[in-house]
Amino acid sequence: MKRKRILAMILAVASCLSLAVSASAANTVTRKATDFKDYDRTAWYAEAVSAAVDNGLLYGKSATVLDPNGDMTRAEMAAIINRSFGCYVKADISKYKDVSKSKWYFDDIAMSVQMGTYNGRSSSSMAPDAPISRQEAMTVVARALELDYDAYAKTDLSKFADEKNISSWALPYVRAMVGADYIHGRTKGLEPLDNITRAEFAQIFHNIIGTYIVSKGTYDKDIKGSVLIRTDDVELKNLTVDGDLIIGCGAADGKITLDNVNVKGRLLVWGGGVAAIYCNNGTNMPAVVVARVDDAVKVIYDRDSTLAVIDTIKVRITDRAKAFKETEVIFYDVSGLREAQKDLNSIVENNLLAVTAPAHLYALVGESSVKAEFSNNSKNDTYKVEIRRNKDNALIADAFELAAGKSVSALTLLETPEFGNTDCTVTITAYRDGKEIGSMQTELVLHTAYLWPKEVQ
Repeated sequence: MKRKRILAMILAVASCLSLAVSASAANTVTRKATDFKDYDRTAWYAEAVSAAVDNGLLYGKSATVLDPNGDMTRAEMAAIINRSFGCYVKADISKYKDVSKSKWYFDDIAMSVQMGTYNGRSSSSMAPDAPISRQEAMTVVARALELDYDAYAKTDLSKFADEKNISSWALPYVRAMVGADYIHGRTKGLEPLDNITRAEFAQIFHNIIGTYIVSKGTYDKDIKGSVLIRTDDVELKNLTVDGDLIIGCGAADGKITLDNVNVKGRLLVWGGGVAAIYCNNGTNMPAVVVARVDDAVKVIYDRDSTLAVIDTIKVRITDRAKAFKETEVIFYDVSGLREAQKDLNSIVENNLLAVTAPAHLYALVGESSVKAEFSNNSKNDTYKVEIRRNKDNALIADAFELAAGKSVSALTLLETPEFGNTDCTVTITAYRDGKEIGSMQTELVLHTAYLWPKEVQ
C-alpha cells in the first residue's frame, strides 16, 4: 500500500526564573557570582548577573574579577549565546582575518557564524575584541530567538528620544526586541550606538530565558517564563510553559518528548533530530519555528495534539532549515483529522435554506478526492453549491446540486491540491420550483496533507 506522509508547516521567549545547573552540553561550571570581589549583591543587576554566572553563561575576567560594569566584547557575547543554546557546530571562518586560531574565542566565533547570529563587521573582519554596541547586541539576540520581524514591523519606538540614532540595518531587530518586551532602554533612551555592559547583557538575557534544562530526564512542574533545553533525552510532562519553549542546539540529534504540555509562547527548534521532537497527548502551542541549520529535524504531532492545534497553529521553517529536505513538522494521519471537524454549520435557521456544510475539508497530496459532508435537510428545496478559493476566486470543485433530503460525502477537485491549508468560500443557492429563493455564503478551509507513515514513530 502506498505510503504518504503528513507534512505540515506548524512554530516563542520571556520572563525570569533561574535554575541552578550542574553541567551543560557546552561547558561545566562551578562558580558563583559571590565568588567575585566586584559583584555587588545590592546592585540593580544582582539577580540577572547571578543567574548568568550560576547557569554557566558569564565567566569572570579572572578568578576574582567579574567586571559587570565593563563593556562586553563581540567575542564575549558570542560565547554567552553559544553557552546558552549549547552550540557545538562550527563554520569555516577563514575569511575573517582578525580571528586567530590561537585565541580563546576562535571556536565561539565559528559557532556563532554557523548559527547565523554573527555576520562580521565586514566581509573579512569580525572585530572580536571590539566592544559590542547595544543595537548590535539586540540584533544578535533577535537572530538567536528567530523573532518574526514582520510581526513587529509597526512597533512604536517614538517613546525613545534617540529613535533616529538606530541604524537602518538594525531597525527591524530593535523593533522586534522592544515589541517582544525584552528591551526597555536606559534612562535617556535606547542609546543604540553606546556599548553594552556585561551586566546589561546579562539582564537582557534574564528577561528572556528564565529556566535552563541541562540534564536528561523527566520534568513535570509548571515553568514560569521561557525555558531553554540544551541537552537531549528530555521529557516534559503534564505541565505549562508560561513563555517560549526553546530546544537548543545542545539537544543535537537526540529525542525530546512533550507529553500533555501547554506552551503559551512559541516552540523554537534549534536542535533535536529526526528521532525526533514528539508532541503527544494534547500538547499545544500557538506557533512553531524550526531553525536548525546543521542537520534535519522532525517535529511530530500525535493524534490528540494534532487535533488540538491543526486549525490555529502557525508554522515557520527558516530558509536555512529548509535546506535539509527531511526537516518537517508532521501531523497525524489525515483520516484522524476528520474528527476535528467542527459541528456542521447551519447556514441559516429558517426552512428556506436548510442545508448544512462542513467548516473543513480534508485531502491528501496527489489525490483529488475530498471528504465533503454536505447535506440538504429541507423537504422541498434544491441547492446549488460552489466552492471557490479566496485568493483568486477560482472554482476548486465542480459546482453540484443537492436535491431535497440528499447529501454528498466526497468531492472531486478540479486540480490536484498542493500541500497546506487553503481558505475557501462556499456559496449555497436555494431553488424552489426552479426559481431562486435565496443565497448564503460561509467560510471553509481545505486541509491538504501527507499521510503519516507508522514507521516514523
